Amino acid sequence: MKTKLTPCAASEQNALRPCFPVMPDSAVLLVETADNPGRPETFSLSGGEVVIGRRTGVDLLLTHPLVSRRHARIVREEQAGGPVFVIIDLESSHGTWVNDARVDRHVLRPGDRISLGRNGIELRFADGTESQTGARTGPGLLQEAEIERAARRLADVLPEASDDIHSELEKISCLLDFHYYFGKAFSAEKTFQHILKSALGISGAERAFILRKQQGGFAYALGLDHTGNLLGESEFQTSGSVVDRVAGGGQPVFMTQGIHGELAGSESIVAMNLRAVACLPLEALSQESDVAVVTGILYLDSRKHMHSLSGLDEKLLTRLAGEAGHVLEKLEMVVTLAEQRRIEQELAIAEQTQRSLLPLSLPQAEPFRIRAFSRATRQLGGDFYDFIGVQSGELTGLLADVSGKGIPAALLSSLTLGALNMEFRSGRPSGEVLSGVNKLLCGKTPAHRFVTLFLFQLGADGRGHYISAGHNPAYLFRGAAGHVEELPSGSLPLGMFPFTSYQPTPLEVAPGDLLVVYSDGLTEAENGAKEEFGEERLRGIICEAAPRGAEYLESRLLSELDAFTQGAAQTDDITFVLIENRA
Repeated sequence: MKTKLTPCAASEQNALRPCFPVMPDSAVLLVETADNPGRPETFSLSGGEVVIGRRTGVDLLLTHPLVSRRHARIVREEQAGGPVFVIIDLESSHGTWVNDARVDRHVLRPGDRISLGRNGIELRFADGTESQTGARTGPGLLQEAEIERAARRLADVLPEASDDIHSELEKISCLLDFHYYFGKAFSAEKTFQHILKSALGISGAERAFILRKQQGGFAYALGLDHTGNLLGESEFQTSGSVVDRVAGGGQPVFMTQGIHGELAGSESIVAMNLRAVACLPLEALSQESDVAVVTGILYLDSRKHMHSLSGLDEKLLTRLAGEAGHVLEKLEMVVTLAEQRRIEQELAIAEQTQRSLLPLSLPQAEPFRIRAFSRATRQLGGDFYDFIGVQSGELTGLLADVSGKGIPAALLSSLTLGALNMEFRSGRPSGEVLSGVNKLLCGKTPAHRFVTLFLFQLGADGRGHYISAGHNPAYLFRGAAGHVEELPSGSLPLGMFPFTSYQPTPLEVAPGDLLVVYSDGLTEAENGAKEEFGEERLRGIICEAAPRGAEYLESRLLSELDAFTQGAAQTDDITFVLIENRA
């Protein structure tokens, strides 16, 4: 089976574009397959982690029978002697091998040979200084004329007598040409046409069809007659008995010199007055399976006898069916990637919407110094913070965490923030404002959608109040005493019950004090061992760093968080707001 190499951002026109740019002095993978001998593709490991597999959503997509859907990952780790790259097997079906030894985890060194499966596709690990002469980042498409010329040569010679050794060798030569050109360019319809033309030439059939598996059976994909004219879907008619036998058993049917057995009396054979039929399964690897399955059918029939097929002719037809299976596999991949790109575009729009909720600049409100930070996950969450102008002139800030992720969370964030701004314009107290927003959300959103929120209002003297609507506790560092106080939640989240009332709790941020409001993405951030950053760690950092001010505390929080997670994937939005009284 031909290996297909496709990075995650692949498209029909640039099927081998790397997922991320090659950076100077970075480690790389060199991938060489049967399609690119001596000219390996180069993939940079500068992103810190690469997941390799045969399913969309991974970083390096390699379609091969021995590659599992999520086969292995390569991660960058900091060690005493400097950074290293480690390959980790993800419980793959056929194993991960380095230098002919099966590994579960292995520190890579330049020159290491990585095999996905014992005799599967091979990659080579190299540092970024290695010469890449001859390496490619994309194959370049050949001219269609070359493909058509190869297919035409194949069709010209295939009908010749199979007992002539020169004819047999030329058939093989042309088929190899066809295989080579097919591997370098891809157009589903044109490739199907070349396959059908070749199949008609080999068999001497009157008609040829390619069927694609759909829900409920097999449907028309393309058809040709023996003169090369396209047969439309209205002319599509096959023997259901033959198709069912091949689809069910996975074995081809060759009856080119007369139809015999139980098929001879089938209704469809008799109705179409068929004298010969050949039918082959088209097998491909699906996104959900590590084994080939029947995804299509190559069907040929005739009302007169076809050519008497030699063993080589049957092998050639089988090989052409294999190529058609590759096309179906590639089509599935293209469609899946197109759907993935559509989803990514929608998420990008939602992320832009979500980021627009954050203020463009932080307010200047003496005697307070304000710092704020928000980092979204790859998959959208719903954190946001804002500072709202009120008639009383108090510093009014909030930090909210919307349940769920993705576009629904971004839309609920927009609705909540818009409602808060409108309600505060009325001049009503903050408790009444939240009660009004809560009733709105209860009436406009599903029952499982809600918003946790921490809201505070402070006057210039540092006195005010806060309301925590189901939010995780905030922390108040007392500069004079040098300890941290917890500000617990006293109310239910917004959007759960319309009868919920919200009562303010007195709050004073005295000179030297520092208020820390955060989302649970901070304390629940995980490292590679699935351990959480935790509230105790956060309190300890606040006690140590808060005396040096909000800016220093922000820097320490981010550096400690990065040191703890060590590049592990972020699972939730991380947001915090710091309010320091510098009076």
